[in-house]
Amino acid sequence: MKIIEDNPKESKLVLMINTIDDLWYLKNILDRGDQIITSVFRRQEQNADLNRSKATERKKINIKLNVEKIDFLPYTDNLKILGEILEGENSGSHQSVMIGVDDEITIIKTLDSGERGFLNEAVENYYKNSIVFVSLDDESCIIALMKSYGIQEIADISSKKSGKDYGSNGEDPGYYKEIIASIKNIKNPASIIILGPGFEHTKLYKKIMDDPFFNGIALHDFPETDNGKRGIYEFMADKKSGDILKGARLAADEKLIENFLINLNKTGLSIYGYDELVKYSRMNMVEDILISESKFKDPETRKLLNEATGINIHVISDYTESGDIIKQFGGYCGILRYKY
Repeated sequence: MKIIEDNPKESKLVLMINTIDDLWYLKNILDRGDQIITSVFRRQEQNADLNRSKATERKKINIKLNVEKIDFLPYTDNLKILGEILEGENSGSHQSVMIGVDDEITIIKTLDSGERGFLNEAVENYYKNSIVFVSLDDESCIIALMKSYGIQEIADISSKKSGKDYGSNGEDPGYYKEIIASIKNIKNPASIIILGPGFEHTKLYKKIMDDPFFNGIALHDFPETDNGKRGIYEFMADKKSGDILKGARLAADEKLIENFLINLNKTGLSIYGYDELVKYSRMNMVEDILISESKFKDPETRKLLNEATGINIHVISDYTESGDIIKQFGGYCGILRYKY
């Protein structure tokens, strides 16, 4: 995401959307009641006597909306915003706009600390390098992309292990060929992480290493006890992922949840529930606050965040296993600096 203009005095922020991940950040920056200015294409009225065979001309115009609803669909390339038109001849009518990559949007609002944190993170662009996961065993493989808010599965490949074409040596060369062909369809991967139980991940790693197509791409091979998405989340929570996924939001979230659960069961440094967070925050005992994305825009959350000075704030995406765990604890978790 790129900031074109940031004028807090006029509560005006002009942004350029650079990546699909930016749409998730924009969803969390915007709220009902905010005002936006963006472009839409609108059909132009034509005289009935004009050539009816010609397609109706569409003209690009700017509109100002009062935001009423925001629709975000994970892993797609548009964010849909519905609102009431505030100016011009269509003032008072409703309009939906689709915001996508390379679009410019003006936001009229004063950002609070949480929204400003999302903006800064998007601008820093932790995900400028594309990370691909290949998680497999001898029966199946999934290929997935790491996003700022979740793991996007793009292929699910079966080894057809019990089929007649499976090799007599217990290896199906077609299985690896299909996996490698799918990886080659991914645009500009910076890193490919191959993982899983057994020996399949290492066999695939060696085949990819021998393929000149992958020269210049960072390749990694790791054993894990699980395959599929569970294996990917297991890897992200492990210390060995540190250097490879350094700065990645999703990996940081997974490690935070792992730390929260360990402290909950062993040290007593973990707390959960809104009232508990408020209580210990006011005593200056909280090191980290973990909040479910679905709770982020609640008035009580905003009140908590405005009072939480000197505390690390983490908003956990709803589209991950970490987000599911946070929800099980009511959407509010914390890790204390020391035991009371």
